[in-house]
Amino acid sequence: MECLLCIRRCFGLSGHTSYSLVKDQLIPKVVLDTTTMGNDVVIVKKGHRICGTGGAITTAPIVQNKAYFEVKVQQTGIWGIGLATSNANLSTVPLGIDSQSWVLRQDGNIVNENQIIHSLTEEIQESDVIGIT
Repeated sequence: MECLLCIRRCFGLSGHTSYSLVKDQLIPKVVLDTTTMGNDVVIVKKGHRICGTGGAITTAPIVQNKAYFEVKVQQTGIWGIGLATSNANLSTVPLGIDSQSWVLRQDGNIVNENQIIHSLTEEIQESDVIGIT
């Protein structure tokens, strides 16, 4: 089974967003959006885990010029983590083959337009927490 995670919403795209109140501020609750995902994707654990083949976006956009999120690798396999625009095909695996997605893949390569733009020096393993900034 292939698992792929693509966090997209980086250009203020519309979608379902819920909010929580933290210290008198409305903070968007960020989970995977079941309305914008690949055809063979299954989202479980209240929007915190993705399985199947394809990608999904989150319920909150990245609307500033800096952002940070983390993803925990639950099991080895074929996966990807990254950003994409609304024009990326979330049903095509692997993501990162077009100009609309930037993806860190399980092999440690960061890919855009099917070109490796960076390679990690350490191997990614189960239970690793990957920070994307």
